[in-house]
Amino acid sequence: MLEDETGVEPIVMKLMAGIILFAIGLGIGVTIYLRAGSSAEEALSFSVNVGADEVVMGRPATGENSKTVQVSIERILGDYNKTVTLSYSPSLTGVAITFNPPDGTPDFGSTMTIKVYSNATPENVTITVKGTGADGSAKSDKFVLRIQ
Repeated sequence: MLEDETGVEPIVMKLMAGIILFAIGLGIGVTIYLRAGSSAEEALSFSVNVGADEVVMGRPATGENSKTVQVSIERILGDYNKTVTLSYSPSLTGVAITFNPPDGTPDFGSTMTIKVYSNATPENVTITVKGTGADGSAKSDKFVLRIQ
């Protein structure tokens, strides 16, 4: 059989090997395309922007001190129309942060209210404000909270 490689069997074997390799390559290509496509779509969904890089607040002897900062949530490209819910981290003793409204459909703005109570620890903390879309997309922005 080594002498005669012009028969039907070697041609069929070569065709089958080519088809199998093509199918594997196509499968890998489609997987990469789908993952890259969904990542690109997620990346281009919306943005979260905190209106301050730094917020300085004094710790009161009693009661609370409060400040407000605007947060904007905007579509980047396309027609992203899913509800985005705002949250923050980390949680701090003696500090409360709320959003009004706490969610919405881009483009929208929210007023972030920061309250510092007398039991807060004087420190500098990086706060992450996160927007999570109903489809699981998540974007964030940060600011430094300086409690004095």
